[in-house]
Amino acid sequence: MPSKKELKAKYTDQQETYEQACLTGKELLRQALHDEGIELLHVSHRVKSFESFYEKISRKKYSNPYADTEDICGLRVICFYINDLPRVGDIVGQTFQIQDSIDKILDAETDRFGYRSNHYIVTLPKRPEYNELSDLKIEVQTRTALMHTWAHIQGKLEYKKAEHTPRIFRRKLFQLSALLELADEQFQSLKLEKNLFRAALTNSSAEFTPTTELNIDTFMAFMELYFPNRRESYRYSKLLMIELINCQLNFSHLISGYDLLKEHLKSIEKDASRNFSREEMMKIILSITNDVFYESFKSDELLAKNSTTIQVWKTKLEL
Repeated sequence: MPSKKELKAKYTDQQETYEQACLTGKELLRQALHDEGIELLHVSHRVKSFESFYEKISRKKYSNPYADTEDICGLRVICFYINDLPRVGDIVGQTFQIQDSIDKILDAETDRFGYRSNHYIVTLPKRPEYNELSDLKIEVQTRTALMHTWAHIQGKLEYKKAEHTPRIFRRKLFQLSALLELADEQFQSLKLEKNLFRAALTNSSAEFTPTTELNIDTFMAFMELYFPNRRESYRYSKLLMIELINCQLNFSHLISGYDLLKEHLKSIEKDASRNFSREEMMKIILSITNDVFYESFKSDELLAKNSTTIQVWKTKLEL
């Protein structure tokens, strides 16, 4: 193996290239994941420090350090749910040239706690613009937020393997590892149940009555049912739901307002010279049909800009 001085000189010479490969890979992967609509905590990158690189090649006694080390460039994808990991893996395969992959989740022994994630060794796609970077290997790690939390805390405790851990602490670490794994599974199950619950509500308008609980799931289902072809925003739906609760309104107010104006929505938009999102349309409807709501929020930017349209339609409907 070359001397440390020679290795460092080569590393310093190539560091900018490594950084470029990391950033290019990160942007390609981030865009691909976004295009597929996968919710993520974040996508990050790092170039291994020379000292970390040197410690690894010395420990593993690599004869050809730069060729044998596959994680000088690294990307990490943190997602929310276990079921997203296979989808992320598929996208990694579609975005890069996969050289190798390791599933440390499936490979984990049942009686051990430890590092859990999926690893892919990849190179950039064969394109002319990546020619200078195409031979550099990049390690892509994918894991859930809870797996990520465990890995960080475990690293701080320096207990990455059971055999390195004092016996008095092993039982507690086994329990904690099992709890986090169970939590990952339960969050996935909760997401599925939530989607089924919302889908069931969307399929039946009879579910929405004055006594139906107004929460984010019932409200989002209502909006999807009544405004299926309009763009939506989870954030603004949540804000609007809070406003409705503050005004002590329920689904009967929303349904009656919609029924009164449903034949006039295109005309209202024509008068306002714009197309409204689901949340905006619901706000306009309530502002026209419900004085309590309008008086509470007439200084709202949307309502202030469309105050003339609102007043015109109040007059037309004699409200």
